[in-house]
Amino acid sequence: MKNLLIIIVLIALYSCNNHKENKNAVIERNTDSLQTELIDNSNEFLNLFRNIEPKNLHVYTIERDKEGEIISSLFEGVSIDVRKYSYVNDENIFINIQACKEGYSNLFAIGKFDINDKYWGLIIRQRSQYDESLIQLMFWDKNQKKIVYAYDLADSFGDAGWYFDKESWIKEFEYNKKLIIVNRQKDYIPDEETSTVTITDSLKINHFNGSVFVTKDLNLKDTVYYKLIRWE
Repeated sequence: MKNLLIIIVLIALYSCNNHKENKNAVIERNTDSLQTELIDNSNEFLNLFRNIEPKNLHVYTIERDKEGEIISSLFEGVSIDVRKYSYVNDENIFINIQACKEGYSNLFAIGKFDINDKYWGLIIRQRSQYDESLIQLMFWDKNQKKIVYAYDLADSFGDAGWYFDKESWIKEFEYNKKLIIVNRQKDYIPDEETSTVTITDSLKINHFNGSVFVTKDLNLKDTVYYKLIRWE
């Protein structure tokens, strides 16, 4: 009888240990599955961006009506769930990411195009000074699966009488060979002391060399070819 009790106890202990091992295995599998999902949702993130034809694309910021609603625009985009996608966590690129996570601001996916073997170009709208008016071309590194570089395309806002408008044109593009962007910016600068107004105008051409843009000034007489939509 005593031997029988010993056998029963041993069986119970084995069963308990085996159950714990199975439970731990399930937890490990679930953890691995979650990590895989976090890594693999890069394709889902990229699919937020519609495919666009970059050549001759004129990029300008959004405009709002008197009620604060966005007037229909190519650059409105779709909201990015910042809690779901870790690819927008870089505070050097997304300077208001914390406000986005707290629900006070948003990021918007506008479009994408394939730049070369190394990068996808993602066009994203995010908060500037007062509104989500800053539109940027962001470089998605295909190997690292992250955004590594942001380039300003368009923005417009003002304060105390001063305002500016910046817009861009993707002048030339050829996959794996060429990406050339022209920027134009005008500033309206009032001087209260002299009751005068200064208007500045700049036109620049930017050649992507594979890692960064190289910028040169253009002759202002060429501004006739680059009309600003948001300049009033």
